[in-house]
Amino acid sequence: MRLRSTAGAPPQMMPGGGSAALRPRARDHQSFARLAVENGFLAESDVNRVDAHARAQGLPFHEAAVDLGLLDADAAGLLAALQGGFALLPAGDERIDPLVVAAFDPASPYAAKVRTVRAKMRAAARAGDPAALRLAVLSIDAGDEAAILAANLAVVLAQMDGQTMLIDVDMGTPRLDRLFRVANKAGLAEQLMGSAALLPAARTAIDGLWLMTAGRASGSAASLITRGPLAETANGWGLRDTSMLFYLAERRGEQTPFGSILAGFHAVVIVARRGGTAIADMRRVIDDLDRQGVPIAGTVIA
Repeated sequence: MRLRSTAGAPPQMMPGGGSAALRPRARDHQSFARLAVENGFLAESDVNRVDAHARAQGLPFHEAAVDLGLLDADAAGLLAALQGGFALLPAGDERIDPLVVAAFDPASPYAAKVRTVRAKMRAAARAGDPAALRLAVLSIDAGDEAAILAANLAVVLAQMDGQTMLIDVDMGTPRLDRLFRVANKAGLAEQLMGSAALLPAARTAIDGLWLMTAGRASGSAASLITRGPLAETANGWGLRDTSMLFYLAERRGEQTPFGSILAGFHAVVIVARRGGTAIADMRRVIDDLDRQGVPIAGTVIA
């Protein structure tokens, strides 16, 4: 199936689309050092020290900063991506909820934590194609915090790793449409029911990031989630060189078979609420994922 968004998909989001169109806008005039200072990763006083070390050791500037312990590898990777040209949104841009802080401020502590989650997921997904990973954020009674994490993680993936689609599987309480301010008219529910003539993926304000909302689920649509691996469903969409991040949620009292739903995924991160998520629910979900061989990248306590 060809991908055509309800918001009008560009050619590069079609299977086989030209890779040249995916290149970010050039920002060659901004040096790595200036970006590091402007975004709060390096102090102005550190620049000369890093530059001298780079010259003495024959290293690129970002590697010299890492070698000196002034940047970690993840921050250096982010700045390299910034230097390559991915755009941040200006503060106050109403196309994205301000809770999606990674879209606005890469130097914020929360954005840094999200990049750590990304690094752990990519490490757990070492067996997968880096350009077409199937990842999941799984909320165990964690509320809005888990959806906010998923939204920020999707932004970081698009910024640092390229073309990304975020899919809201929480049909009971959809949240991602509000965070990205995309109308929840047709989404995953319609796709699963076969009532969407086109793959219902909408462009977000973030370059390279698409969102499939939960859609307007009936009981039958929601039940389709438990009938087979989501990875197989995603493979049927025919997208190439596109990583996908699925957001799933379970509430207290539910017994969702996440092991079979997420079979074939490359990495899953579990989000729990401190003092709210039952330990028994966590153990059940982890055991279920382990039985299916789903790599768990870690647990985030919201």
